[in-house]
Amino acid sequence: MLKIDINTRAILKIVICLCTIVIAADIAWWYWSPKPVITSKVGNVSSGTFSYIYFVYYENKSNTRLIQDCQERMAIGHIADNLGLLDDPYYLKFLAITQRSRAQRAALQWLKHKNKTNDVDIDLAFNQYQIESDPRQATKSIQSCIMREQHGFRLKCKNIVVGQFHNEPLTLSMIKPLLTPEEWYQFLSFLPLPMENAYQSYLTRFLYHVVHQEIIAFFSPDLNELKQRDHDQVARRFISVKYGMAHEGIYPTGRLALDFPDTVLFNHFFAIQHRFLPVQTVQVQYSVFETMDIAKMVYNKLHDGESLIRFARQYAINDHFVKTAYPHQLSGYGVNGMPSHPEERAIIDNYLLDAAHNNHLLPHPHQLDRGVLVAQLSNLEREDRKLKYRDYQFAVRRDLTLKTLKEKYRIDVEDAVHDIEWQLVKKAQKISNNKKDMIPKR
Repeated sequence: MLKIDINTRAILKIVICLCTIVIAADIAWWYWSPKPVITSKVGNVSSGTFSYIYFVYYENKSNTRLIQDCQERMAIGHIADNLGLLDDPYYLKFLAITQRSRAQRAALQWLKHKNKTNDVDIDLAFNQYQIESDPRQATKSIQSCIMREQHGFRLKCKNIVVGQFHNEPLTLSMIKPLLTPEEWYQFLSFLPLPMENAYQSYLTRFLYHVVHQEIIAFFSPDLNELKQRDHDQVARRFISVKYGMAHEGIYPTGRLALDFPDTVLFNHFFAIQHRFLPVQTVQVQYSVFETMDIAKMVYNKLHDGESLIRFARQYAINDHFVKTAYPHQLSGYGVNGMPSHPEERAIIDNYLLDAAHNNHLLPHPHQLDRGVLVAQLSNLEREDRKLKYRDYQFAVRRDLTLKTLKEKYRIDVEDAVHDIEWQLVKKAQKISNNKKDMIPKR
């Protein structure tokens, strides 16, 4: 009986020790594991990821901006998934492009901080990271190892040395993973000069990759969270086309189709038919300012009822744009002897007539080659003639579709934020100055 008690006591001690170890491990994991700043059903944003994103995209901006963007991006990603983005044939291509673009942007930002410059000296960066390669010599070595086959090209050499990296051989096999399959096969098919130019580009990509690895080690972001952000960035492109906010050049997909009863389309025609009438005359006031910040400030003041003339006198880039801030009449195309085609009118005239055509009497600031245009329109007169609905059916349907999709987008994003259970877990902290100071310097 005594023997059983001793054994039982020993077993209990072992169990207690094991439980203590497990609890200690759990506490250690909780303490040392990345703390989430944002949680949702579609993914989290840990503190390391948050710091990385802030450094790359939002430096000198508020945390609120970053948090709002994270919320919208994650909601958009959820909407895009429901619309079949993951099965889209172009998805993987755009995801690879987005990942490469992010790494490059991060690397450039890192090099600016590291060298305390506003611009990046690529040659200096190659020296700093001990990457040496002569593109012409590397191309000769690659060309000598290319074998043409029935269905394309391949390399007959196993390891092609193209330079040095940290005083060790730099091989083509170290650069190849940074290329897409399409880029790789196209690269092998190039003649010497185009291949040399392409190699230089891919070598720079390798530099960005090396720099990015240093950034990852510094901020310790969660790589799956970064991949989710890249997915959400592709989703933003996809959704912008689906909801009619961009054309197919942004992402090759079609706009969402909406059905409207004929009566709805007919009523919409009567609501917007004035847009189809050519502009005869419009009274305009405009000025050009040095920066977008000044232009936005003036635009907001105009929205509150203040006078453009006062701000033009104070901020216009030259005296001409002080004069144009006074009210004057602008004639439409082919009216009062004015040219009939936009190509024959001034850029500012075309912008103002387009705003008048769309009934935008206080259009948003518009970036010019030099300066930012702010304008105010009034006393709009259009040609007086009867219009027939059947002549404008397509334009009416398109206008109503875009208007409806704009409102649908807002509602869908709000619903998606609720669906993914998006939550800000703790107050996110910017990268402290001490953290920035820890970035390795030149």
